[in-house]
Amino acid sequence: MKTAFLILGAQRSGTSVISHSLSKFGVDFGDRKRFIQGGHNPIFFELAWVNDINNQIVSCLGHQYIDFFLPIEADFGSKDLVAIEQQLQAQLNQEWPHSHTIGLKDPRLSLTFSVWQRVLAEMEYTLQVILAFRSPAGFLASNKKLFHNWAGWDEARHLNFWLQFNLAAIYFTRHYPTYWLNYDNLMAQPQTELTALSHFFGLDAAAIAAAISVINPAQYHHAALESTGFPLIDHYYDRLRSHDLTPEDYLHYREQFTSPSLISLQLT
Repeated sequence: MKTAFLILGAQRSGTSVISHSLSKFGVDFGDRKRFIQGGHNPIFFELAWVNDINNQIVSCLGHQYIDFFLPIEADFGSKDLVAIEQQLQAQLNQEWPHSHTIGLKDPRLSLTFSVWQRVLAEMEYTLQVILAFRSPAGFLASNKKLFHNWAGWDEARHLNFWLQFNLAAIYFTRHYPTYWLNYDNLMAQPQTELTALSHFFGLDAAAIAAAISVINPAQYHHAALESTGFPLIDHYYDRLRSHDLTPEDYLHYREQFTSPSLISLQLT
């Protein structure tokens, strides 16, 4: 049986350390020589070709990664995607000719999941999904520091980016058991969180200590902050922590924010 772990969620949400921990359980994230060198993490765990294919998928939808757009499954029926799916299958076979438990990490997966699900299912992979998230206030501080040159991005834009990716991940993975992993909790209680993770996926409990060993508090630059000052964002975060958000919340959010010009509104 072949298994693919997909790590979804907004960037700056602990996806790298989660991937690193999973690698200690035997999940193969590919050749590290082909990982993107992010500069802000010791090991980034994102394959450059995965980013490239996701950018191609997003481009087929008429967007780029940092655009504000809210796709639904019906958007992924374009014939233009056929060639990309064929390329994706070839890349997967090339990257993992022998591994049976693989890992894929890229925030864009939260928006492009439909394509990956389709291809991986055809290749007879069982999908295991992790939604990595952190407090929006911590995300805001980290994202602003890392991407200070994203022209025109006010705080509302950054926070909608956080919400866009988390809600999209919940919508697109609704047919799959999904493990919601709070990065802030992981850093505070790695033993508890990784034990729960291993139980959820049936991973080898003997590897928990090794998985914990890669967690470095020095890489945790922006601890959890309770409030962003945007009541709607804080409300969504409370519901995310309570595992109370649903695919319908994404569709409702999509109905509210159909225009890029709306993302700069004060969220009250």
